[in-house]
Amino acid sequence: MSLEDYVTGLMKNPKPRGKDRVALFFLEKLESLYLSQVVKKRDKALAAAESVGVPVISVGNITAGGTGKTPCIIRIAELLKAEGHRPAIISRGYKSGLEKEGGIVSDGRSILVSQKMAGDEPYMMALKLPGVPVLVGKDRFRSAEKAKELGADILLMDDGFQYWSMKRDRDIVLLDCTNPFGYGHALPRGLLREPLEALRRASLFILTKSDQAAPSKIEEIKRILRKIAGNRPVISSCHSPSGVVAYGAWKSRNPRKPRPETKGKRAYLVSGIGNPGAFAETAQEAGLFLTGEMAFDDHHAYEEEDIRNAESEARRYGADMIVVTEKDAVKMMNLTSMEKSTVPFYVLEIEMTFPEGLALLKKQWEDL
Repeated sequence: MSLEDYVTGLMKNPKPRGKDRVALFFLEKLESLYLSQVVKKRDKALAAAESVGVPVISVGNITAGGTGKTPCIIRIAELLKAEGHRPAIISRGYKSGLEKEGGIVSDGRSILVSQKMAGDEPYMMALKLPGVPVLVGKDRFRSAEKAKELGADILLMDDGFQYWSMKRDRDIVLLDCTNPFGYGHALPRGLLREPLEALRRASLFILTKSDQAAPSKIEEIKRILRKIAGNRPVISSCHSPSGVVAYGAWKSRNPRKPRPETKGKRAYLVSGIGNPGAFAETAQEAGLFLTGEMAFDDHHAYEEEDIRNAESEARRYGADMIVVTEKDAVKMMNLTSMEKSTVPFYVLEIEMTFPEGLALLKKQWEDL
């Protein structure tokens, strides 16, 4: 068992025994220290926060880990464009080549840097949003200025809920229905980045993976949010398959290339994400027949050997295709084995959908 798995197990266990109880005690001490520093830093930054001169919509969360921010930002950018706005996305580009110095991933006309320089999520957003500038860098004020020079009239700040020094017009906060409040504790005892009272800053809550939670669970989440943040609007969302695309067509973003029928095809899944089970469910929703899977750890850095092993296993299971997530496809872009594989690679595209509440989402920028 890895240290990460052990700590996660402690987070889930409210009444540990023996050495686990001692470990949890130390985690709680670290949690107290973390919270005192976070609150001090946050309050100072919020008091001195500055505007960038154009409307800013932050899309973020209160817990560590993924909640679906990337598909949410993509959907919002599409909605803004359809209404005649000129959005740009500013992201930190965590652990990317441009994180420290900053730079333009896409100027809205073409992608200007490699996946490694951009970071996985920013590159994917640039790939899926032609016409929308995407900028990365730790200094988001600098990114905002560059975005304005590119003609942006509204900014989408990726993972911006804890970027307290920039004033924003709207704070959209995503909560994963399968673990909305990070086990009720802050890091490292739980997954909260801030105390739950920080949710009072939100202008809208989006519940992600709502199709994976019972109605009673969703109502309980809404009850807790009302207790913390009053009558802030709450809407539900799902991640739905939007297509299964041949890897080459996905990579080139060629909309005119015909898409072959994939429903009923035998698919071998390859992923390096936090929840491979959810990927399998979505693949079945897309009409694929699953023959097997190869699941790597989250954020896995793919090598040529991984692709060759996947090809070998897919053949052994009699698969017609190897299917990967978009996040994994970005990580595989520089591997030559992808193009040489005798079992073709496909990418399962997903989109964020709103069973109800789309009007409430659009209302967030109506008067900006």
